[in-house]
Amino acid sequence: MSIDDNISSATAANFSSRFELAPPRRFMLPAVLLLLSERPGYGYGLVPRLKEFRFGHVDRPAVYRALAQLERDGLVEASSQSPTAGQARRVYRVTPLGNRVLRAWMGVIKEEHDYLGQVLRRYQATATTDAVLAEVEGGWAAALGFGWSPVSPTSAAGVLVTMDNDAPAANGLQSYSEEGEESQNRPQGPAGVERYRLIPDRSVVLIEVRSTVGPLAFGAIGVDGWVEAAVHGTTLQQTDSPPAAHLEINVSGLRSGNRVYDAELARRIDSRRFPRATADLRECLASGPGNLFRLKGELTFHGVTRQAQGTVSVEVTPGRRLVISGDQAFDIRDFAIPSPTVLMLRIYPDIRVKLHAEAELEAVQ
Repeated sequence: MSIDDNISSATAANFSSRFELAPPRRFMLPAVLLLLSERPGYGYGLVPRLKEFRFGHVDRPAVYRALAQLERDGLVEASSQSPTAGQARRVYRVTPLGNRVLRAWMGVIKEEHDYLGQVLRRYQATATTDAVLAEVEGGWAAALGFGWSPVSPTSAAGVLVTMDNDAPAANGLQSYSEEGEESQNRPQGPAGVERYRLIPDRSVVLIEVRSTVGPLAFGAIGVDGWVEAAVHGTTLQQTDSPPAAHLEINVSGLRSGNRVYDAELARRIDSRRFPRATADLRECLASGPGNLFRLKGELTFHGVTRQAQGTVSVEVTPGRRLVISGDQAFDIRDFAIPSPTVLMLRIYPDIRVKLHAEAELEAVQ
């Protein structure tokens, strides 16, 4: 097991504390202008409203410094309001010049948003398990309006199962290697077949859909199941016992980040009655160079079973862990599911299902 695998969640949290959430440069100024453009207000009343942006620490001195600067620049103006008791309070409102400057500032913020989107796209293009998990946990794929990057390895082979090796494979089966010699000493089932158990918290499914409001994505972490295959060196081997697999997906855990969309999806797929989808591998044949294999099997979803097929590429990490990822298109009407409609939103029937999972070698008893 690698060092990274031994990092606890608590330790990871300590590492992440070095990267505190912070506002963009001078964000306080356009944020104050935005709030005052919604309605005039007092300085102290802006503090809780600014905290709604969730951009780090906000205190009253910082707010009053921002108001003083905006007033000196002619972007806001203040008027005194007679109180019922105590000192007069200053009510701030945006000037016509302030509204024009706010519009320009929104352009700058949009530009920074685009730059941050490029960071997410590059992270997504790494196609690592953590990148896919982050995409589902954060729900930012649909929010930014893009699918998986075209440079991602998943775009080349419908489904990709990655293994670490020093050189690319010349064909679907690789030659015997020193690592393969060592693997013969490991416990194996009949005909050299070994079982790999999926790691739920490292396994995720992402369903991308098209709608009248643009692309949406529903994700769920926690794919379970197993894979049985003969692994020789850095690739799968053809044996008398072909590879087999069984996957279970918790569809009741699918989330998009929008409660209305999530509730409609759960209702349409009847997730209480059919909380899980399953996939079973029936056939696996070598298909072309680059460790490609053609898979055929069955997918059961919403109580309906359909034949499915796709192409996979297979590798193994040095720690004998399989990393499985890929995608396949489906028509939800084939599974007796009508196209969901929420108010003015309509989801089209063709969907794209992406899978990214890790499986570790299961010891033979």
